[in-house]
Amino acid sequence: MNILITGSNGQLGREIKSIAELNSKFIFTDKEELDITIEENIRSFVKENDVKSIINCAAFTNVERAEIDKQEALKLNSKSVLNLIRICEEFDLKLIHISTDYVYNSANKKPLDENDCVDPQNFYGHSKRKGEIFVENSYSDSIIIRTSWLYSRFGNNFVKTIINKSKTNNYISIVGDQYGCPTNANDLAQLLIKLATNKERLDKNSKIYNFSNEGYTNWYFFAKTVLKEIGSDCSIKKISAKEISQTAKRPFFAITSKEKIKRDFKISIPEWKTSLIRFLNNY
Repeated sequence: MNILITGSNGQLGREIKSIAELNSKFIFTDKEELDITIEENIRSFVKENDVKSIINCAAFTNVERAEIDKQEALKLNSKSVLNLIRICEEFDLKLIHISTDYVYNSANKKPLDENDCVDPQNFYGHSKRKGEIFVENSYSDSIIIRTSWLYSRFGNNFVKTIINKSKTNNYISIVGDQYGCPTNANDLAQLLIKLATNKERLDKNSKIYNFSNEGYTNWYFFAKTVLKEIGSDCSIKKISAKEISQTAKRPFFAITSKEKIKRDFKISIPEWKTSLIRFLNNY
């Protein structure tokens, strides 16, 4: 039962690879090995490698650039998902598609469940939502996992940025009026491996699941927690989202409920501070 990981050079793909690299059933690809924007490429690869499950980590994730390169964002976040779905239906494959909390936007801190209305505030969120719809409408064994505020030891992410800036700055300005749920990529990677190797049908209860670490915070307190745990003397200034120059709007409240994924797949999820401290101790 070979499992294909697309986008394996991204931080989530690399996290999965760090856990499952020695498992010969996992096949790791990025755009150089497999261009998923071309349907025939996927078809040939699946047949040649006897693929039975796909974890799609490939995405156009540059939120600011998506406002300019809209066609490129749609190509990878929407069209490629349709290609994958067509192949999954043709060959009866499982698909786990990674999406984002940026499809949400709430007016308050009430946790959002998977049935709450989506309201993307930027083109990145819009392009990811369009890709989700192909999965929702598919009869294949396919699910969507909406994650948020992802960090790992790989690639660029908020936690590493804060650590690096603290080494060269006396203070850092951080937005304090946008709330969400941090996700340790290792926790998500462990779940994805479990789901991909599960012989039971994944979408028997739902097509959409939220996953992040438990609890919520804002960017300011998130950064403050990081600096406290690493013993940094760097101070933080809290600012509002209006004070920084960004083309793409961000949701002010994207606090997600994880009750459904915990119930359906019988998992427990660490609280975000606990998982962050574990990451920092290992980092």
